[in-house]
Amino acid sequence: MFDKTYLFTTTLILVIFSTVIMIPTYAAKGAVVNGLVAYWSFDRDTVQIAKHAEDVLSGLKAIVDGDPELAPAADCIVGECVLLDGIDDYFLVDDSDPPKIDRDWDEITLECWVKINALDDSWNRIISLDDQPTNTKVVTLYYDDDDNQHGFFVKAGGKNSDPAQHNVLEDIPLNEWLHLVGTYDGSDAHYYVNGKLEKQHAMAGGKISKGGLLLGIGDRSDGINADAIQGYLDEFRVYDRALTAAEVKNNMNAEGLDVSPSSNHLSVTWGQIKARRR
Repeated sequence: MFDKTYLFTTTLILVIFSTVIMIPTYAAKGAVVNGLVAYWSFDRDTVQIAKHAEDVLSGLKAIVDGDPELAPAADCIVGECVLLDGIDDYFLVDDSDPPKIDRDWDEITLECWVKINALDDSWNRIISLDDQPTNTKVVTLYYDDDDNQHGFFVKAGGKNSDPAQHNVLEDIPLNEWLHLVGTYDGSDAHYYVNGKLEKQHAMAGGKISKGGLLLGIGDRSDGINADAIQGYLDEFRVYDRALTAAEVKNNMNAEGLDVSPSSNHLSVTWGQIKARRR
């Protein structure tokens, strides 16, 4: 005799199985890890806002100056972020031993999300690797509203970018999140805004040589306040190579880092890099 109960049970199992395999699995896109030197997520569990913000990749600490705020996730890109007042708020990275910052940089990429709230008629360094106050070596994402421009400035080997030719000749947009990336491979510099290549130029200055190099976040490295930014910063990464255009676009859409087994960065955990896009 035909078992109707068996038929019903088998059919139900097949329907459930088919439904499950048809549901797409969401996997957060991760940022590129090849060449990554440091990564400040500015998420809550990496920031002691009165003291420092920690690089979740290698543990470098960015020491607080002034009184920046830890902004809530609803105001940020991925998790929390920091809000700087444009007066005296900035972070100075405390280098390791052996140094990760004061080293020879044959190539470099600076990447971050930023939302500028106000202009103040001066140069403003969003991110700056430099040897201030000597000022012989500089790699910085910056804007200069006095001259209505923003871009990626490089000074190496006695040569430097020409802002009048190599910058975007307009004020940096206000009150909107911008994904900014500057890459330098020792001979060419590229500046990307929201995944689009805005400026490219040859600048055969060679490597950025070690010796006095410091990393400032929200101002130049000696924190003179004249170059301080007013706005939000999130997802700041430093690479020791020039990212490709495809990698820049990938990172613009990234949530945290690529922590798949193939990334060879198994020590980086989801607990460290909370991928929570807002």
